[in-house]
Amino acid sequence: MRDDDDLVPSRWRSLFNNQDWLMHDIMVKSFWAFGGIAAVAHLAVWLWRPWLNVGI
Repeated sequence: MRDDDDLVPSRWRSLFNNQDWLMHDIMVKSFWAFGGIAAVAHLAVWLWRPWLNVGI
């Protein structure tokens, strides 16, 4: 049974409805955005003042 406005892929329909899927999508994208910003920030600080003396 598929609705025309169903956003959930078929393999995940037993776990999510549309509202849950949209919230899950927001959470996953937020997690990746936070991780990307944190990685860039750590790299920038390390380039400014390296905290480990590895080969330099």
